[in-house]
Amino acid sequence: MGTAEDPTGGSVVLASLKRNVVAIISLVVALSGLGYNTWRNETTEAHRNVRQGAFAMLEQLGQLQQLVDQRYYADKKDDVNRITCWGKVTLVRDTAPLVSAAASGKANRLYQVWSERLDDLDAGDAGAEQAISAAIADTREQLLSELKALR
Repeated sequence: MGTAEDPTGGSVVLASLKRNVVAIISLVVALSGLGYNTWRNETTEAHRNVRQGAFAMLEQLGQLQQLVDQRYYADKKDDVNRITCWGKVTLVRDTAPLVSAAASGKANRLYQVWSERLDDLDAGDAGAEQAISAAIADTREQLLSELKALR
């Protein structure tokens, strides 16, 4: 059996496409717009999550640095300070995966340095203070880099 033909000699499908070309183009444009809008909304939400996580971490890191300085320079080594520091280091580590894998790596390194060097810091070891402060600074630099990369 051959293809169906209209009275003018063309195929029915081709004639149908010609009659509905505007509708087909409109459908393609609508689907493309929907796809782009969905992608844009997901990207915007991901950037918002990174920003919120990074800002929360930067705030905690600033407070942690102040507490470390108090422990080392002001000899404020009470249990409340120690517990507060542990809370901030843990919060930074737990929040970092929301920002990026690189931020998570820096935060895990900070947590490791903190847990290994805290007793040395309390003993007045300048190397411990420098190592902890350097880990805080590395984490902050990573977060700032992440924020600058957002577009």
